[in-house]
Amino acid sequence: MSFLQPVLEPSVIAGIIATVLLIVVPAVCAILWQRRRVRDLRRELIRAGITIRRDSAIVEASGEGVLEVDHTEAVRYANPAAVKLLGYQSPDEILGKNYRQLINDSDERSSRVVRRRSGTTDIMTGVGAMLRRKDGKRRPVEYRVVPITPESGPGGMVLTFRDVSERVRLDSLLGDMQATALVGGWEMDVSTQRIFWTDSVYAIHDLPLGAPLDTERCQSFFAPADRAELQRVLAHVGSTGEITTLQLPLTSARGRNIWVRLIVKADRRNGEAIRLHGTIQDITDRVIAERQVIETRDFYELTLNAMPTLVMYINRQRVITYVNQAVEEFANLPRAQCIGRPLNTLYTPEEYALIAGHVDAALRGEADTIKHGTARNGRARDWQMHLVPEFAQRADGTKGDPRGFFAISYDLTEIKRLEARLLQAQKMEAIGQLTGGIAHDFNNLLGVVLGNLQLLERGVDDNPNLARKVHTAMRAAMRGADLTRRLLALARRQILDPNVVDLNRQLTGLADLMQRTLGESIEVRMVQAHDLWHTRVDAGQFENAILNLAINARDAMPRGGRLTVKTQNVRLDASFTLTHPQIEPGEYVSVSVSDNGVGIEPEVLSRVFEPFFTTKESGKGSGLGLAMVHGFTEQAGGVATIASELGRGTTVQLLLPRCREEQVVREDTIITRIAPTGHETILVVEDDADLRDTVVTALTQFGYRALAAPNAERALNILSGSEHIDLLFTDVMMPGGTLGPELARRAREMRPNIEVLFTTGYADSAVLSGGISAADVIHKPYRNEELAMRVRHVLDREIRVA
Repeated sequence: MSFLQPVLEPSVIAGIIATVLLIVVPAVCAILWQRRRVRDLRRELIRAGITIRRDSAIVEASGEGVLEVDHTEAVRYANPAAVKLLGYQSPDEILGKNYRQLINDSDERSSRVVRRRSGTTDIMTGVGAMLRRKDGKRRPVEYRVVPITPESGPGGMVLTFRDVSERVRLDSLLGDMQATALVGGWEMDVSTQRIFWTDSVYAIHDLPLGAPLDTERCQSFFAPADRAELQRVLAHVGSTGEITTLQLPLTSARGRNIWVRLIVKADRRNGEAIRLHGTIQDITDRVIAERQVIETRDFYELTLNAMPTLVMYINRQRVITYVNQAVEEFANLPRAQCIGRPLNTLYTPEEYALIAGHVDAALRGEADTIKHGTARNGRARDWQMHLVPEFAQRADGTKGDPRGFFAISYDLTEIKRLEARLLQAQKMEAIGQLTGGIAHDFNNLLGVVLGNLQLLERGVDDNPNLARKVHTAMRAAMRGADLTRRLLALARRQILDPNVVDLNRQLTGLADLMQRTLGESIEVRMVQAHDLWHTRVDAGQFENAILNLAINARDAMPRGGRLTVKTQNVRLDASFTLTHPQIEPGEYVSVSVSDNGVGIEPEVLSRVFEPFFTTKESGKGSGLGLAMVHGFTEQAGGVATIASELGRGTTVQLLLPRCREEQVVREDTIITRIAPTGHETILVVEDDADLRDTVVTALTQFGYRALAAPNAERALNILSGSEHIDLLFTDVMMPGGTLGPELARRAREMRPNIEVLFTTGYADSAVLSGGISAADVIHKPYRNEELAMRVRHVLDREIRVA
């Protein structure tokens, strides 16, 4: 056998190889699969580690507390938030504790819930648990329980919780606010009509908590009309689902009348309302406040519209957003057309140019006051405008940028006219004070001159030349007396003797004198009203006023003309007295004196009643005529007006108050018995020594026994003596503080039967008040014969005027 001859058969070798392959290949495949599995597991572990670390980080960083509890109720894990919420320093202080030690033991319901969930598969959430902190304080929390249910072995649970202290505080605050605001909730089941109210709703209706409710009961608090409105709203919300708000008044169970605000909502299913609910709030205070605001707004609106002042509000775009009624009248536009217009459209370009710069300043926040003029319907008016900026308010209460301004304009035209009248009145008052003092002293001087001239006249009857000189001096003295009377009338300090007078009769008696005074070139016409009302005036002063007017008219008609004196009854309304505030509306007697002369220039017409103002040549006029007429009418309670047109003439109208008394003073009054002499004793009280001596001499010549005193003190001393005195003749104004009326009162206390006669050259009406009749006063200067007549008249009281 050869050495190279195979030991085994090929078939055997093939079998061996096949067997090896059957063993090795699966093993190799298994090894390779295991290696792959190991790689996959390693990757899964890496991913699980990442997830665990991520979840652990989330749990650790979470603001919610997390506790893991095992089946023995021991804490196995606590995250940092749980440690902090429970008031511990580290998790080690918590681990191993029974979790129920961390829950308020007094909250049995929460403890039972937590215990019951341990070992179950239910996830449970809740509120109301109170955790007990390490320091013993309790904190309200909201919690969640998740059970741990492994495939085998005991389970446990994860308890998560969060601090809801702030939410509880806010809920409590909200409840307090609702109670304060008187807001409550309500709901009604549509199918059952069952109604639920919160406690606040019961309080609003003044019902005890838990009182039975039904639809009829709830709606009975409203009036029938409001109940119908409520039913309509409920039906509308139920059918549409639209949230609706309404305000209604109601009467509570205790009878309180209040206002409520209702919000009505609906829960719907398949297009049908299943529940109505909402809120109800007591808004009585707000409604009252709103009404007060409306009333206040209406009041100010009414006040602004009643003012003659122009009031506008202009925004930053220079557009008018508010005007009062006076602006409508000024602009001659309805209010609606004024609002929305640019400010400059209410003025002419020339007028607005004067105020434009001030408007710009007001819009920059600068207050300003300007004066400007306007012309409307041919009437020029002067204005004073106040520009008052209005600013926005910032959130911190400070002043922001200007939003616009108020423009308040006052019509200065009337104010200037009133200022002129005031100046004239002050001028008249000053002149009155001056002329009154002058007249008093001047009348004393004239009394001395006139009295002594009359005494001298008796001794010069046999000397015609000397008598003529005395008469000339007496005429001069009487002219001086007339001048003082004019001054007193001008100053309205002349003592009047007013009586009920028929002016038609007075004028008829004056017609011949007027015609003689004016001359043949002037025709005098009397146009008298039938049934002319009576008036109370001093007849003598009235005649003087008419003669003054006639003389002025004569001077205005140098070539002759016509003078018309017209009387009529007039009724003056408030529109007239607005321009003549010194008189009241009512019934007046009008006397107008008109001429057809040259007329008066407008610039002169406004000054004609001024004292001493005249357009006549020097020496031909005193400037007191019209001023005296003006003073007389105002002293009589009336007013004098004047109107004139160049080339057509002038009319002066006297308006005197109507007097309803029927007694009329007759012009032909006479004294039926006069005794110019007597034998009675008269006490003369006069501070001027010359005048006192003159009066004593005159009375002595008339047969009287005259005593003299320089003042009231000396007179009272004489009166206190035993000497019989029949008449006290005293000056009204005297030095020493005791005036004539006071002296007369004290004299009558001492001697009740004594008669009194006053004399004055000037006296305020207030001094002569207190029952002193004008018949008991003789005015300085007087003639000796006039003095004798008045003395005899007072002494013989039984003699009366016919």
